[in-house]
Amino acid sequence: MHRAMAELFATHRICIRAGLALAASLVAITAASGGDVALGRYLANECLTCHSSALAGNTIPDIFGAKEAYLVEAIKAYRAKSLPNPVMQNVASRLKDDEIEALASYFAATKRPK
Repeated sequence: MHRAMAELFATHRICIRAGLALAASLVAITAASGGDVALGRYLANECLTCHSSALAGNTIPDIFGAKEAYLVEAIKAYRAKSLPNPVMQNVASRLKDDEIEALASYFAATKRPK
């Protein structure tokens, strides 16, 4: 009986380790994939005011489907006032890094509304 209990605990310990390894992998994958798309969708309303009407040749760029890394870099540059545009500087100045990443993830994964 004692041996059976020891084997059961050993098996249980292996399952717990495997579960923890799986959880750590999922956290790493989530972190590598960028920001929280749901948060980005929630925050996007102000962006949509101008960017939903963006057309080719327009001074307002079409950010739908843009590369996530490009969007993060651009928004952070507006926040740092490295890119000139008072409207974008104002909007970006209110965003934290995780919010910028969330917006970039949302717009990278979203097609422009028709």
